[in-house]
Amino acid sequence: MICASIANINYPELEKIISDFEMIELRLDLLDFSEQEYRKIYSLGKAIIATYRYGKTEDSIRIEALQKAIVLGATYVDVEIDASNYFVETMMDFAKQNNCKTILSYHNFESTPNVKELNLLIEKSKQLQADYIKIVTMINTSEDTARILSLYEHHKNLIAFGMGDMGKISRIASIYLGAKFTYASFSEAQKTAQGQIEYNELQKIFSTINSQ
Repeated sequence: MICASIANINYPELEKIISDFEMIELRLDLLDFSEQEYRKIYSLGKAIIATYRYGKTEDSIRIEALQKAIVLGATYVDVEIDASNYFVETMMDFAKQNNCKTILSYHNFESTPNVKELNLLIEKSKQLQADYIKIVTMINTSEDTARILSLYEHHKNLIAFGMGDMGKISRIASIYLGAKFTYASFSEAQKTAQGQIEYNELQKIFSTINSQ
């Protein structure tokens, strides 16, 4: 399954294209929709990930936005494993109380850590009882690709792939190694991560592979 990451778009534009996607990630930190517009999106019955990346925004604002998304019907909520303990615990508890699946995510925008460090992150996520564990790192060498994809051999409920041009192949391979879904940009101009493949292009790639 392909998840289209939605960001930097107004609601009328999204309304025209949303039916094209089977699953979406709402980047709440990069969207400015009204509550009524969000209600319309959640009412469509699509699988939706609610994500609010940390940066300049206070945890209290992020928590409020994500909790509202869960109440409105988000299927998954993405929680950064390296966020504050308060944020992680609050969001994990609220999600479970409201039957929303949790994705504990780790992002490294510079490199791919060694296998020991990656496994420690995964074990920490398991201890926090995450439904899914997302590991995304920058791929600088072919060895980085092999390292990130090797995680599937030992772990379930994992979504692991690499960023950057060298990481593109891992976004595709992850689906065949056990990832429930992979991420794509909804358009070529609106990528939310380095090396992200546009939704329609990724669909064509999977269609070609599956027809062999």
